[in-house]
Amino acid sequence: MRWFFVTFYSVIAILFLCFVAWIATRVTHADAANYVVGKIMIYDLAAIGVIMVYVAFVGAWHTWERLTGRMELERHREPGTPDPRG
Repeated sequence: MRWFFVTFYSVIAILFLCFVAWIATRVTHADAANYVVGKIMIYDLAAIGVIMVYVAFVGAWHTWERLTGRMELERHREPGTPDPRG
């Protein structure tokens, strides 16, 4: 799970730095740099969207396993007992 938090914090840090850079390029009227920073922000927001889709998928998966009782089956199964699902 460490990879998830490293990725998440990196994307958030990049977004924050891009926001600061976007303000700086708007104030200094650096239009070409502002265009580049804007593109980076758009790609970074897409990366945040991918992370949100992943989190939603994992959350739905765990909810489904809890509703169907699979998590409880795995928790209460004794070590060395064969898996009844195959």
